[in-house]
Amino acid sequence: MQPFKIQISAQEVDYLKQRLANARWTTPAIQNGWEKGVPVDYLKQAADYWQHRFDWKQQEAHLNQYPHFITEIEGQNIHYLHIRSARANAVPLMLIHGWPGSFADFTRIIEPLTNPEDPEQIAFDLVIPSIPGFGFSVPVKVQGYNMFKIATTFATLMNRLGYEKFAVHGGDMGAGIAGIMSGVAAYNLIGTHINSDFFAVAGLGMFPADDSSFTDAEKAVLERMKRYKKEGTAYLEIQATRPDTIGIALSDSPVGQLAWMVEKYKEWTDHDKDLPEDAIGMDLMLTNVSLYWFNQLGASSAAILSENMSMAFDWGGTQEASQWAPPKVPSAMACFGKKEEESLLKKLTSFMGEPDRWSFYESGCHFPAMEVPDLLVEDIRQFFAAILRSSI
Repeated sequence: MQPFKIQISAQEVDYLKQRLANARWTTPAIQNGWEKGVPVDYLKQAADYWQHRFDWKQQEAHLNQYPHFITEIEGQNIHYLHIRSARANAVPLMLIHGWPGSFADFTRIIEPLTNPEDPEQIAFDLVIPSIPGFGFSVPVKVQGYNMFKIATTFATLMNRLGYEKFAVHGGDMGAGIAGIMSGVAAYNLIGTHINSDFFAVAGLGMFPADDSSFTDAEKAVLERMKRYKKEGTAYLEIQATRPDTIGIALSDSPVGQLAWMVEKYKEWTDHDKDLPEDAIGMDLMLTNVSLYWFNQLGASSAAILSENMSMAFDWGGTQEASQWAPPKVPSAMACFGKKEEESLLKKLTSFMGEPDRWSFYESGCHFPAMEVPDLLVEDIRQFFAAILRSSI
């Protein structure tokens, strides 16, 4: 396990600014707002901010205040942050990001989780890994990094760090990895906590054939979900089926990478916010986009998404394997969205298994660690504190 420091060269930063300065813009005859994707006028402003006002070195220094490491697991470099609390009885907690995200998604919840103001509140030691193909867990050297393999890799990482028992939280793809860890590392888990929302559930497309038990209001939300699945998930189909093609385009164009991610930041954040920077802030948004640009993560993350979209869920075919079941791991789900979505989200997520704790919040959406960090911190804290109290 080697200490690691983010060091993007001045030449790379200058090259980014040069490419932004020479961007080739479209001139659409019809103005569609955000309905058909990112408006060119908005993207010009965001790119101008990225070129002239965004300070990568300042953001790099902010990220480097936390201890970073690189370790090799089965030949693959795994990057992670390891932030220990000053509390002697801190609970080990792994935070797992998704797409389009990175370890930087969690910077707003590091301090309140590791160093709570109230001495009676639970504190955590945090391990924040980069999924292979994301952050600085690059390059991916072999095929097969689906969520099962990633879950096993992350369990190995926690074992190497000396954590026999630990907790886990994830959102988006990280939620899937956290859920799979309930099987592959059940004896090591204190509990799993995930966040979800309208877009995460709709994107799965797992809609019930029989909606007779739904209210008219729930059916209306379900129809919105179905429309989103049909009209709003082309990004996933492209990355899943043609990762090499889109990867080349994103690796060659910073404006393309910006547009690819900003669209999701706009669509998947709280709709009470007019613009994505109103929900998560321009500098944090561009920090993530910069990580994708500098490390060519548009290509590598698409490859990992493709691995996972083609993943076969084979739980084993032998009689002995079919009789084995992992122990029950305490689970929690925190959903974020609009009030009219709450009852349907609870019904649909229950089809994937009833969590021990289910919470709903009317602010924030797909990126709660960036949008509503205080709400997410409190939900995580309450869930794991209750588990620890019950074990005394």
